[in-house]
Amino acid sequence: MKKFLGLFLACAMILCTGCAEKKELKSIQLDPEANKVLVNSNTDIAIVTDPKNVQLTDSDFTTLGAEIKVNKDHAEFSAIKPGTYTVTAKKDGITSNTIKITVVQEESDLAKIKVPDLPSESNNSTDSKTDINVNISNDVNTTQNETTISSSNEADSNTSTSSNSSSQSSSTSGSTTNTDKEEDTQPYIPPKADQDALNAAAVLKDPADYDGKFITVTGTLNDKGTALDGMKLIGYPVGIQSVRAQLTGTLEKQKDGTYALDVTSYAQIQ
Repeated sequence: MKKFLGLFLACAMILCTGCAEKKELKSIQLDPEANKVLVNSNTDIAIVTDPKNVQLTDSDFTTLGAEIKVNKDHAEFSAIKPGTYTVTAKKDGITSNTIKITVVQEESDLAKIKVPDLPSESNNSTDSKTDINVNISNDVNTTQNETTISSSNEADSNTSTSSNSSSQSSSTSGSTTNTDKEEDTQPYIPPKADQDALNAAAVLKDPADYDGKFITVTGTLNDKGTALDGMKLIGYPVGIQSVRAQLTGTLEKQKDGTYALDVTSYAQIQ
């Protein structure tokens, strides 16, 4: 009997020790390796939890049109289409910070290379031509008539130099403007909505069925980005307006009896 009682107490102590070691999740912090990447390339997102022994999975992450693969204390992000993606993680009722990653098509879009200003070269050319005119004037300064001719030539040369400099500056400005226009004309094609996304207007017909649930909804944003087909938006600020969009978040009942979506991520859709 004493042996049985001792064994029971030992097991109870082991169970209590295991329960004491399990700590409640307090926070999740995401830190991306890069904020701008190429299509079809991976970038790491560091995962920091408090306490440290909490392991996240792929299903804990929310994003639209991109892929997340979790490997211990970091996640790999990749996307096959250009655009700006938001990423959020949620586990045991704790939501992480929301990060943005921009995906571009060409390597030239990762870092814009500024072309040196050409007017400085034009100024150097002007100085060189001015020096030549001064030398000519000194060499032919033998008579008053020759000095007069040299001064006249120098004035004509300076006028020509000023005209050329202005022409080069205008040409440079026009070239820069055309380059900027070409960069701005690259089209952005928004991704399609998730197949399991809900219609915001349909959710508002029976909002009590979704109260406190983490959902994904689609609809059209108003001109301030504060409502989606009549559904009030709170939480993470939505940075787009008057477009079709997909949002994720928790539907919450407000004190006045209305319902609002506590937004954790958003994206423009087709």
